[in-house]
Amino acid sequence: MRKLMTMIALLALCSVQTYAKTWTVDQRPGANFQTIAAAVASSSVLAGDTILVSGSSIAYAGFSFNKKLTIIGPGYFLGENTNLQADTNSVKISSQVTIQSGAQGSIVMGLHFLNSLYVDADNVQIIRNRFQITSTYDYGIYLYAQDSTIIRQNYLTQTASWYHCITIASGNTQTMIQNNFLEYTGGDSNSSYGALSVQGTISGDISNNVIYGNVTLSAGGFYFNNNILRYGKFNSTGITPHNNIGSSSQFSFWPALGNQSGVNMTSVFVSSGTSDTKWQIATEGPADNNGSGGVDCGMYDNSAGTAYIPSGIPPIPSIYQFDASDLNNVTVKVKSHN
Repeated sequence: MRKLMTMIALLALCSVQTYAKTWTVDQRPGANFQTIAAAVASSSVLAGDTILVSGSSIAYAGFSFNKKLTIIGPGYFLGENTNLQADTNSVKISSQVTIQSGAQGSIVMGLHFLNSLYVDADNVQIIRNRFQITSTYDYGIYLYAQDSTIIRQNYLTQTASWYHCITIASGNTQTMIQNNFLEYTGGDSNSSYGALSVQGTISGDISNNVIYGNVTLSAGGFYFNNNILRYGKFNSTGITPHNNIGSSSQFSFWPALGNQSGVNMTSVFVSSGTSDTKWQIATEGPADNNGSGGVDCGMYDNSAGTAYIPSGIPPIPSIYQFDASDLNNVTVKVKSHN
C-alpha cells in the first residue's frame, strides 16, 4: 500500500506546480496522514499545497481550514462507472466541513459529502463532488457573503425535509453555478425548501443545470439560462430566464425568450445509464441545441468546456487497474482525465 500511495502522489505531481507540495491521506498505513483534519491542521501543510485523499469503506470525519488548499478525492459512483479507479471507494465525509476566511483560492474536488459544506472565503471552487444529504437539518452547500465562488459539475441530492441543496446568502457576487445535478426530494412543490435558494441582491450565473425541486431567486443580478427543471416551482424577482426547459408551467411567462414549458422529461434525456450518465440529453430532443446561442441545455453541455464529468473524476492521472498476485508480477494501468 505504501508503494501504491507513493505512485499516486508522483502521478499527481505531474499536474501541480512545482513550488507546492503534495500530501497523501489514507486511513490505511503508508500515507502522510490518516485523517483529512490532521492534514489540513499540520504546520507542514502550507498554503498552496495539494492534499490527495484515498477512498475508504469507512467515512472520514469533517474538518475546517483557513489556508489556501487543493483537496482532491477519487470521485464517486466508481462501482457504476467502471474502469475509472482501481479502488471503487469514494471519500465519504460524515460531518460538517467549513472553508473559513483565509482559505481564499481553495479548490475542493472529487469528494463525497454526507453533511454540509459551509463556504466563508472568496474565490473558492467546489468542483466534481457528490453531496448525499439525508439528515433533516443539513444543507448541501451554504455560501456566506463572499465573491467569485464556483460551484460546477457536482451531483447533489437532498432527501430530508429541511434546507436546500444550495443556499446562497446575501452579499455574494459573481457566483457561478454551472453543469450541476440538483435534486431535492424532501417535500412536495409547496415546501418552503428545495433545490436552490438565492437570498438578497446577488450577481452571477446559474446555467446548464439539471434541477428537481423548487428554485427561489430573490436577486436581480443572476443569469438563469439553459437549465432543465424536472419538477418544482420557479420563483424569481428581477430574473429574466432564457432557454430553460420546465416540466410544467415554470417558464410559461417567457415563451418568447426560448423557454419551453410542459415538457415530458422522458423526451429530454437518454433512456438508460448509470446514476449520473442517464442525465445526458437525447439527440434531437427538447434540450438538443436549444440553449442560448444554440448550445445544449442541461449539465452535459460542453460549449464552455465545463460539461459534467461522470463520477466527478478529477483531472489528474488515475490508476484504474492494479493487479499484484505477487511482488514479481505487478500490473498497473494508468489513464489521464480532463
